[in-house]
Amino acid sequence: RCPHDADKTSEGTCGCSESEVDSDHDGVKDCEDDCSADPLKTGAGVCGCGVSESDADSDGTPDCKDECAGDAGKIAPGVCGCGVVDVDSDEDGTMDCLDKCKHDGKKVSPGVC
Repeated sequence: RCPHDADKTSEGTCGCSESEVDSDHDGVKDCEDDCSADPLKTGAGVCGCGVSESDADSDGTPDCKDECAGDAGKIAPGVCGCGVVDVDSDEDGTMDCLDKCKHDGKKVSPGVC
Protein backbone atom coordinates (compact mmCIF):
# COMPACT_ATOMS: atom_id res chain seq x y z
CA ARG A 1 0.00 0.00 0.00
CA CYS A 2 1.00 3.60 -0.57
CA PRO A 3 -0.97 5.62 1.98
CA HIS A 4 0.83 8.89 1.12
CA ASP A 5 0.59 8.49 -2.68
CA ALA A 6 -2.93 8.90 -4.05
CA ASP A 7 -1.81 7.75 -7.51
CA LYS A 8 -0.68 4.30 -6.34
CA THR A 9 -2.39 1.46 -4.60
CA SER A 10 0.80 -0.61 -4.23
CA GLU A 11 4.55 -0.01 -4.29
CA GLY A 12 4.95 -1.58 -7.72
CA THR A 13 8.46 -1.84 -9.16
CA CYS A 14 9.50 1.71 -8.31
CA GLY A 15 8.06 2.10 -4.82
CA CYS A 16 5.67 4.62 -3.36
CA SER A 17 5.98 8.20 -4.63
CA GLU A 18 7.86 6.99 -7.75
CA SER A 19 6.23 6.87 -11.14
CA GLU A 20 5.98 3.53 -12.97
CA VAL A 21 6.31 5.26 -16.36
CA ASP A 22 8.57 3.99 -19.16
CA SER A 23 9.31 7.21 -21.07
CA ASP A 24 11.28 5.65 -23.90
CA HIS A 25 9.02 2.58 -24.25
CA ASP A 26 11.87 0.07 -24.02
CA GLY A 27 10.16 -2.14 -21.46
CA VAL A 28 12.19 -0.83 -18.50
CA LYS A 29 10.59 1.64 -16.12
CA ASP A 30 12.35 4.98 -15.72
CA CYS A 31 13.12 4.28 -12.07
CA GLU A 32 15.35 1.36 -13.21
CA ASP A 33 16.50 2.80 -16.56
CA ASP A 34 19.69 4.87 -16.47
CA CYS A 35 18.93 5.99 -20.04
CA SER A 36 15.24 6.72 -19.72
CA ALA A 37 15.21 8.85 -22.89
CA ASP A 38 17.09 6.27 -25.02
CA PRO A 39 14.97 3.30 -26.16
CA LEU A 40 18.08 1.38 -27.25
CA LYS A 41 19.86 1.47 -23.87
CA THR A 42 19.07 0.98 -20.20
CA GLY A 43 22.58 1.89 -19.01
CA ALA A 44 25.14 4.45 -20.16
CA GLY A 45 27.74 1.87 -21.20
CA VAL A 46 31.05 3.22 -22.50
CA CYS A 47 29.58 5.82 -24.86
CA GLY A 48 26.78 7.26 -22.74
CA CYS A 49 23.04 7.49 -23.25
CA GLY A 50 21.91 8.37 -26.76
CA VAL A 51 25.17 7.13 -28.31
CA SER A 52 25.55 3.72 -29.93
CA GLU A 53 28.04 1.18 -28.57
CA SER A 54 28.67 -0.10 -32.12
CA ASP A 55 32.14 -1.24 -33.17
CA ALA A 56 32.28 -1.04 -36.99
CA ASP A 57 35.75 -2.57 -37.31
CA SER A 58 35.22 -5.24 -34.60
CA ASP A 59 38.42 -4.35 -32.76
CA GLY A 60 36.78 -4.33 -29.33
CA THR A 61 36.68 -0.52 -28.99
CA PRO A 62 33.31 1.18 -29.52
CA ASP A 63 33.29 3.71 -32.38
CA CYS A 64 32.60 6.53 -29.91
CA LYS A 65 36.09 5.95 -28.42
CA ASP A 66 37.83 4.76 -31.62
CA GLU A 67 39.55 7.47 -33.69
CA CYS A 68 40.07 4.85 -36.43
CA ALA A 69 36.62 3.26 -36.46
CA GLY A 70 37.26 1.71 -39.88
CA ASP A 71 40.70 0.26 -39.02
CA ALA A 72 40.69 -2.85 -36.85
CA GLY A 73 44.44 -2.48 -36.25
CA LYS A 74 44.24 0.96 -34.62
CA ILE A 75 42.13 3.02 -32.24
CA ALA A 76 44.19 6.21 -32.84
CA PRO A 77 45.87 7.51 -36.03
CA GLY A 78 49.41 7.22 -34.71
CA VAL A 79 52.17 8.57 -36.95
CA CYS A 80 50.94 7.16 -40.26
CA GLY A 81 47.19 7.65 -39.87
CA CYS A 82 44.26 5.28 -39.90
CA GLY A 83 44.49 2.42 -42.36
CA VAL A 84 48.31 2.51 -42.43
CA VAL A 85 50.45 0.41 -40.09
CA ASP A 86 52.96 2.31 -37.95
CA VAL A 87 56.05 0.22 -38.66
CA ASP A 88 59.75 1.04 -38.98
CA SER A 89 61.13 -1.81 -41.13
CA ASP A 90 64.75 -0.66 -41.08
CA GLU A 91 64.65 0.40 -37.41
CA ASP A 92 66.06 3.88 -38.10
CA GLY A 93 63.47 5.66 -35.97
CA THR A 94 61.35 6.84 -38.92
CA MET A 95 58.09 5.08 -39.72
CA ASP A 96 57.92 3.50 -43.19
CA CYS A 97 55.07 5.83 -44.18
CA LEU A 98 57.52 8.77 -43.84
CA ASP A 99 60.76 6.99 -44.74
CA LYS A 100 61.70 7.25 -48.41
CA CYS A 101 64.39 4.61 -47.83
CA LYS A 102 62.47 2.20 -45.63
CA HIS A 103 64.93 -0.65 -46.17
CA ASP A 104 68.07 1.41 -45.45
CA GLY A 105 68.59 2.04 -41.74
CA LYS A 106 71.10 4.83 -42.46
CA LYS A 107 68.84 6.96 -44.68
CA VAL A 108 65.33 8.38 -44.74
CA SER A 109 65.68 10.46 -47.93
CA PRO A 110 66.42 9.40 -51.51
CA GLY A 111 69.80 9.42 -53.06
CA VAL A 112 71.15 5.94 -53.19
CA CYS A 113 69.12 3.95 -50.67
